Amino acid sequence: MTTGTALTESAGIAPDQLAEAMRASGAAAPQAVLRRVEARPIGNGLMADTLLLALEWREGAGPASAVAKVPSTDEAAARTAASLGAYEREASFYLEFVGESDIDVPALLGVIESSTGAPTLLLEDLSALSARDQLEPVGLDVLEQMRAQLAALQAPFWGSARLAETPWLHRRLGVPIPGIVERMQGSWAKARDYLADGYDDEERAQIDRFVAGAGGWAERVGGPVSLVHHDYRIDNMLFGPDRVVVLDWQTVGWGAPMFDLAYAMATSLTPDTRAQVERDVVRTHVADLFARGVEFDEDEAWRAYREASFATLLMLVPPTGSVKRTERGDQVFRDLLRRGARIALDLGADEFLG
Repeated sequence: MTTGTALTESAGIAPDQLAEAMRASGAAAPQAVLRRVEARPIGNGLMADTLLLALEWREGAGPASAVAKVPSTDEAAARTAASLGAYEREASFYLEFVGESDIDVPALLGVIESSTGAPTLLLEDLSALSARDQLEPVGLDVLEQMRAQLAALQAPFWGSARLAETPWLHRRLGVPIPGIVERMQGSWAKARDYLADGYDDEERAQIDRFVAGAGGWAERVGGPVSLVHHDYRIDNMLFGPDRVVVLDWQTVGWGAPMFDLAYAMATSLTPDTRAQVERDVVRTHVADLFARGVEFDEDEAWRAYREASFATLLMLVPPTGSVKRTERGDQVFRDLLRRGARIALDLGADEFLG
C-alpha cells in the first residue's frame, strides 16, 4: 500500500501521481509501485516550497530520493508566483530547453499537477552538494565557474528567433513592463526605511533614481539576446568539487545576456573586489562565447554590462514588498540592494536611465 506524510498531502502531492509522473519520465521502471514516501522541507525559496522526498519502491526500480518544488504555502508568495506564471515557466524550461544547453541543472524526474493546478517539479536529489551563504562573497575561482555556466547557457541560444516565438518565456528588457514603476515604488515605499537605514545618502539616492526610471531603462535596453536566468545568484545554486549546479528557473526568459553576468557580479563579490576584476571577467566571457561560436565585440560587451548593472535593483526591489518577510530575507535584501546600488554608481550607469 502506498502511504504519504501529511506534509506531502498538504503540498498537493498524491503519492500515486508522484509515481505515475516518475514512470512517465523514465525515472522509475514501468512496473514500479511507490510503496512509501516521506518528506521534509529544505531550502529557503521565496516563491516556492521545496521538499526532500525519501522514496521506497516495489515491483521495479525507482529513485531512492527526489526533490519536489511545490507552490508556496505562503499566500502572498503564491499569488506573486501565479501572477508571473513562475511555476509553469520553470516546468516548461526543463521540458523544452534543458537538453539543448550544457548548463548543469538537476535532472528532471517528472512533472505532476498539485491541488492548486500549478505544476510541481520532481527533480534529482543533489543534497550531497553544498549550498553557500548568499551573504558571504565567493572566491574568484567559484565566480569563474559561475560565469562559465552562463556561457554554456547563452551560446546555444544566442540571437535565436525561437525565443521570441516562445510565449511562456519571460521578457524584462527591450519592451515596456506594464506597471513596473508603480510596483517598484509601492514596494520601495514599504521597505526603504527598514532596509536602507544603514545606507549612505548616495546609495539611497541611486535606488530612488532607478525606481523612478526603471520603466524607461528596461524598455531601452537593446543588443543581442539569449536565454536569461534573471535570478543568477548564489542562493539559486549548489556547489561541489569543480561543479556549479543552477537552480530555480521560475523567471527564465530572453533578453540581454549581460543581465545575468552583472547580477552575478554584484551579488557574489564585495564591491571593491567586483570593481577590480569586472573588466577582466567581461573579457573572459567574450572569449568563452567566441570559443562556443558566438561573436560579441568586447567594447559592446562592456557597454552592455554597464547598462545591465541595474539588474540587481530590477530583480530585488519589487519583491521587498510582496514576499513573506524573514530575518534572513531582510538581511539578504539589505546587503544585495546595497551592492546593486554600488555597482550602478561605480559604473556610472545613470547615463542609461535617460
